[in-house]
Amino acid sequence: METKNNLKKRTNFVKNGNSVLDSYMNKELGNLMKKFENDFKEKLKSDYFSINQELEALKAENKDLRKHLFQLKDKIQRIRNYKTISINIQNGEHIKDLGKQHFQFEKLSKYVQTKNNIFLVGSAGSGKTTAARNIAKALNIKFYFTGAINSEYKLTGFIDAQGRIVNTEFRKAYENGGLFLFDEIDASFPQAILAFNAALANDFMDFPDKKVPKHKNFYCIAAANTFGTGADRQYVGRNQLDAATLDRFITFNWEIDETLEHELANNHEWVNYVQKARKAASKIGERHIISPRASMQGADLLRIGIDRKEVEKDVVWKGLDASRIQMIKNNMG
Repeated sequence: METKNNLKKRTNFVKNGNSVLDSYMNKELGNLMKKFENDFKEKLKSDYFSINQELEALKAENKDLRKHLFQLKDKIQRIRNYKTISINIQNGEHIKDLGKQHFQFEKLSKYVQTKNNIFLVGSAGSGKTTAARNIAKALNIKFYFTGAINSEYKLTGFIDAQGRIVNTEFRKAYENGGLFLFDEIDASFPQAILAFNAALANDFMDFPDKKVPKHKNFYCIAAANTFGTGADRQYVGRNQLDAATLDRFITFNWEIDETLEHELANNHEWVNYVQKARKAASKIGERHIISPRASMQGADLLRIGIDRKEVEKDVVWKGLDASRIQMIKNNMG
């Protein structure tokens, strides 16, 4: 039979054994819990990183999608502006595909077909000469051109020392038919244009050798940067035209076609920059011309790898001082 002492010892052993077991289990449980917490945290970190990567990918994809949609919208708009110009002339319907044209081209061609004289007013580089040349193509007639003149002989011609007739572009169109473009008429000497007035007012013209009747297919466009009222802030070298001269024309206000500008330059980011600079300069009244030529010329230079800053300096700012350039940039938005 166990003694009281032996029973007490065995009881203490059991108690101590239970205590050791509990301690061991608690320790293992603690380690398991800690491992679980660490694994859970690592899993969360991994999932967060993965989700974050997916979000960033979605953002980039959304940005690309928006860019693609913008380009698609722009392309659709340009396609809408692509027209096969239908020209109705006296001998029936004459249809020619002239490719992409200025949005006012069709209206201008109709004005010209009336055989009234057209005073085409538009800013530098807006495509006035190109439009006139393409109208001649549409009408299937020859195109003749004269720039600013300081003497009536640039229009009428003259007889030289050997008695030969020196002909002019104007006479060729007037006598034989064709479209005559008198470019920069507002930069010409007003006195030199008086002979032009007489030719337009009548059905004949006194040339140095003889009187010449006006051909039935003579068309005339006079192009200008101003409305003939004299110099302004941008075009300081322009002259005021005689009221009798202006009265012989239908005035046509030729605007810049920004969609066509994009199409021809084929560099949308650059053209957007040029157009913003143009609008900002106009907004603050800066006497600096930023014409569509800046878009075409700049795109050409960028294509062959010229540095962007150099391109901006040479085709947009053109010697403008730094403070005025900054004023324009501050208003570009």
